[in-house]
Amino acid sequence: MEVTRDYIAIASDVAASLRNLPSGHDFVVRVVQTADYPVESLTPQRRYNHFYAENTLSRRVLILVLQDDCLVAGLEAHEFTSLTFEVGASRIPQQAIAVNACIEKVDTSGELQSRMPLARMMVAGYVCSLQRYSKALDVESVGVHLFARAQPEYLFAKSQHNPGKHTLDDIGLVKWWQHTMQHALTYAMSNTSGSLLPVALESDGDKCISDTAVAYCVVPGADAHGAPVVLGNQSGFKIGANGTASPSVDWKWGLSHPAEAIAHNCVLQFPDDPITRLLAKSHTQSWTVAMLLEMLAVSEECGSGHRTAYFSAMLPIASTQLPGLPGCNVTADQGSLSFEDYDQVLVAIFDRDMDFSATDAAKTSSRRFTEFIDQKFDIPVVAVATNGPAIELNPPVVAPNTPPAVNDLSSMVRKKRKVTK
Repeated sequence: MEVTRDYIAIASDVAASLRNLPSGHDFVVRVVQTADYPVESLTPQRRYNHFYAENTLSRRVLILVLQDDCLVAGLEAHEFTSLTFEVGASRIPQQAIAVNACIEKVDTSGELQSRMPLARMMVAGYVCSLQRYSKALDVESVGVHLFARAQPEYLFAKSQHNPGKHTLDDIGLVKWWQHTMQHALTYAMSNTSGSLLPVALESDGDKCISDTAVAYCVVPGADAHGAPVVLGNQSGFKIGANGTASPSVDWKWGLSHPAEAIAHNCVLQFPDDPITRLLAKSHTQSWTVAMLLEMLAVSEECGSGHRTAYFSAMLPIASTQLPGLPGCNVTADQGSLSFEDYDQVLVAIFDRDMDFSATDAAKTSSRRFTEFIDQKFDIPVVAVATNGPAIELNPPVVAPNTPPAVNDLSSMVRKKRKVTK
């Protein structure tokens, strides 16, 4: 596994996605990532299987978007590349490479100058960049995973007090992520810095990009019948139509494993995740996937009145040559930080003096952070000017100004008959 992750390619893919935002805006994309380092398997319990072996490398990625030198959006992800060897019933060793990315944080500062889906397009650009890296490893799909849990702020300190920030409640966040994953997957399948899908669908190679991605969603404590209640009827379980020429997403309720499977053998255990903390307990060795979901529903992090959600998707990879990106002539290690240096970046952005509660404070904090990055690491940036169509906001529906109906009860009143003498 000598293929490296190019941070300039990540920034360029994110910039290409942001370019589709309404025209007239300029952004700068910064990407900070670590070099690959060995970690424990995402299914650590399988190391006791004598017929299974795994080597896993991990890297951390931080994407930051600036407008007028002010931080406006950010994304942090943890990527894992695993090389597995397994001896099956045929007693022939099978080798496989798996790429999985866990999106840990997405946040906005509230300083975006105009209303637009910047965070959603940033996620779409990042997912698109995963396609390029995974193709270089010759894998057929890449896993995209996330745990949706509502918090007032994730990356930008005190941004919850910024009047320009729209903070979502738990149900609102789950719906937002479902729509964002839907957009990101379809965007990645149809556009990798250019129109990719029509070419890929006509490919005569052995492997061809699929027009459908399979995505899973589960809200602990809710069943499949409650999906429309939690996610809304427009969430579309099932979304898209198979067999069409346009990319679509086939949504399924639950985790991406059979309910009767042993959770330790199949459920990926990402860092800082409720599933990982729950499965770390000694009495969970025999838990099935169904039992794991039942226990999540009553856990402190996913139960007790909270509404959280797990999303995972398998993004098919194009078999054709992906378009090249300008400005990507960098060495393999350029821009890749050590784990310790990356922690310094996180300490800088989470510093207690950082303040995004108001415009002046946000600009001061952004300047302090970018100066630290430039002086310490000298990581190039990618600038982008948007050229997309304007967003038409639906006007509020105003009810007609008609007087309320008055019940006429005169016909129900019995008049007293006059008595003649």
